Amino acid sequence: MKIRSKDQLLDFIQRERSWRRQELTNIKFLVHSSRMAHNHTVVRSAVLLLYSHWEGYVKKVFEGFFYYLNFKSLKHKDLKVNLIALSSSKEITHNLSHKRFSSYLKSVEYILEDCNERKFKINIESCIDTRSNLNVEVMDELLSMLGINTNYFNNNILHIDNRLLKYRNAIAHGERTDNNPEYFVSPDDFDALYEKVNELTDHFESLIINYLETEGYKVA
Repeated sequence: MKIRSKDQLLDFIQRERSWRRQELTNIKFLVHSSRMAHNHTVVRSAVLLLYSHWEGYVKKVFEGFFYYLNFKSLKHKDLKVNLIALSSSKEITHNLSHKRFSSYLKSVEYILEDCNERKFKINIESCIDTRSNLNVEVMDELLSMLGINTNYFNNNILHIDNRLLKYRNAIAHGERTDNNPEYFVSPDDFDALYEKVNELTDHFESLIINYLETEGYKVA
């Protein structure tokens, strides 16, 4: 993936959202147009697809943003502390893993003498990890890398963890749901979940775009 300008990143974000929105619109139509005998199976499939686009979109947007930031090669001294910590984590972890005074000294010297002039660079694949389970805790971890407030998602733990993740995990792990009130999802339940996930995704998208437009990654 090559993203070398803000406009390229914004276009990437919109294209990712567009095809996912269309697919979810299609599955919602199928939920309400399928025959009664097939409806429960379609709803189960729809829940899995809804979750996959929630996780997939968030992961792709984070990846796109960090490809952009890697390309910009900004010096640490120009970035917020969250991003400095992310960019420096590999070196500091490597030094501290040796558990020797000389290693601790290297870490302190890096922080005091070298860190500010180093350029931002991360291994995107290893840093952007949704753990195949994008719950509130994981979302909090990802947004904290950018220094973005996570209260909105923490306040929606009922919808993210206790509904979307709970239903998805039950279905993905082979639980029978048609005779289990704890996991059963009706078409109306799916509609409510669909609307909430769209709302959460809209909010996430707005946060990232605002962060990008205002260069929220830079120190004031």
